[in-house]
Amino acid sequence: MKSCKIICLILVSLVFFSCSMKNKQIELIRQDADKLIKAQSEMGYKSWTEGAFSNQDSLYKAYEHLFTKENIQLVRQAEESEKDPLEKKALSFLRLYLMGEYIAKQTAALYDQLENRQAQAKVKVGGKEIPFRQIAVLISNEKNQSQRRQLYSAQDNFLDSLNVIYKQIEDFYLTQAKELGYNSYNEFAEDLKSIDLESFKPVVQDFLDKTKGIYEKLLAEFLQKNLKLSPGNFYRFDVAALLRQGEFDKYFPKEKLIATVKATYLGLGIDMDKQPNLKIDAEEREKKNPRAVCFAVDVPKDVRLSIKPIGGVQDYAALFHEMGHGQHFANASEKTWEFKYLGNNTVTENYAFLSEYFLSDPDWIVKHTTMQENEMKGFLKAQVFGRLLLVRRYCAKFLYELELHSQNPNAAKIYADYLSSAMGFKKTPSDEKRYLYDVDANYYVVDYLRAWFLEAQLKSKLKEKFGENWFEKKESGDYLKSLWAHGNKFTGEELAPQIGYPAISSEALINELNQLLGSVQLAGKD
Repeated sequence: MKSCKIICLILVSLVFFSCSMKNKQIELIRQDADKLIKAQSEMGYKSWTEGAFSNQDSLYKAYEHLFTKENIQLVRQAEESEKDPLEKKALSFLRLYLMGEYIAKQTAALYDQLENRQAQAKVKVGGKEIPFRQIAVLISNEKNQSQRRQLYSAQDNFLDSLNVIYKQIEDFYLTQAKELGYNSYNEFAEDLKSIDLESFKPVVQDFLDKTKGIYEKLLAEFLQKNLKLSPGNFYRFDVAALLRQGEFDKYFPKEKLIATVKATYLGLGIDMDKQPNLKIDAEEREKKNPRAVCFAVDVPKDVRLSIKPIGGVQDYAALFHEMGHGQHFANASEKTWEFKYLGNNTVTENYAFLSEYFLSDPDWIVKHTTMQENEMKGFLKAQVFGRLLLVRRYCAKFLYELELHSQNPNAAKIYADYLSSAMGFKKTPSDEKRYLYDVDANYYVVDYLRAWFLEAQLKSKLKEKFGENWFEKKESGDYLKSLWAHGNKFTGEELAPQIGYPAISSEALINELNQLLGSVQLAGKD
């Protein structure tokens, strides 16, 4: 009997020791992942703001011991045995991070090939050689449609060469998903994004169906107004030129950009001058990337935004978008490491869109610009059209990517068909060449779509609670801070019920766009 007790004690001790060792190993994984993410952010920030040499590959090599099947399995086992729901969720976030980086590490060389080829490639157009990455800018600025067509189709052969590499990456993702224990890549993506892809499909289709009439009316109007074209003569290479809003840029001067952002958030009771943990680098260095960006270097203590101001609608929209990310991370008070840095991006993109779309609010425009009523109507209509086109494009991308990642052999044709149907342009053979070039890794399209829908729901709730001018009330800011405090702990599906909705749906966004169009007295509103 005594020997049995001793054996039991030994077994208990071994189990305890084993659990203790596993916990220590997982804590070491967290510590190294934290160091890596901070080092990546620091390097990325210096490269973006100063033009410093970036060598992210060297960081991956320094921490390559992190992203192994053994570590993934270790965390998976801990997750499966964990009883505490929050710790279980944190371990889930960590496992998915390790999985994503495990695959990314192995495809890094292929992505380097793509990056280097695109950076160095030149395309022949009318006897001239033009850098590949300059083509999109030229198409956007080109006033002659036949010249836009020529620039667009000139990329075909080069895109064919890129597609060979993109196909290798796509095939590798499918293989790796199965090696990691999933039946398909889509099943892996559902775990990664915390979503049922098939259940989200009707939500997306509903938006396309219910906005079709509005979109087609606006498309015809803006094609005639901006390009002197009819829908029957509208092609994909016309889209960038169609969306230019240069006539409104004068109301968004470079000199007032930072002050306007600060004044807007001050209306919410948030004094950015008293946020030492949130910094904006607006210096105009020669090697600085002009695009706005947010680096959450050390949440919440060190959050940095960068922009090289040029003024105009797009410049304001970009900085307001990144400020939405910035306020989210700067106000996060979560202690659990995974809830500060990991998780999917639906919730933070939702806050970014909420901030960006101040520019679509009539009351905000009156308060923060000198735009007159007639001009404001034209501006708001352009904002609605631009958002409709963009969201409908992403709806089509999502539906297409479901087919692509299900290994549909007709993926290129489906891609061209779906985008043509959603955006209203006539197809050309060149459209199919972009069927892999236009795919975001790991279904990021899902994060954007859920964020667009969730943002409209959140805004509707803010108006219900605090009135149409909610952005001028401290109570609204306090409410947002209470949401931001959770960092990335909640998924979009978990946040929706907290703000009063049973699930993420497109209804609030459709209602908002209809209301904006009603405010500018658009005839035939759906």
